[in-house]
Parts: sequence; C-alpha cells; structure tokens
Amino acid sequence: MNDVLYTGRKNEVFNLRLPEKMKAEIKERAAMDGISINSAIVQFLARCLREERANGQ
Repeated sequence: MNDVLYTGRKNEVFNLRLPEKMKAEIKERAAMDGISINSAIVQFLARCLREERANGQ
C-alpha cells in the first residue's frame, strides 16, 4: 500500500472512541496483517481518502 505520506514521524495524538465491536474487528484485521491497531486505522483512513480524491469528492 502506498501510504508513506501518512507514516511520518511527526504524528499528532488523536483520541478516538470506537464501538466495542468495531474495535474488535479492527484488532482482528490488524493481527491478521501483523500490524498495530493504530497502523490499521491509519491505512484504512488513507485508503478512504485516496478513493474519495479519485472519485472527485
């Protein structure tokens, strides 16, 4: 995945509240990919932003 722009060392801290089921699903997916929950969320958000830009949104 080409999300290098979103993985720099100058990161902001952002607290996020998630429904328990959603967190469990993200945690499971992150474990399957061998990455942290934080990385899984960042990758997902980066992919969504790319798709929106590609669709002109």
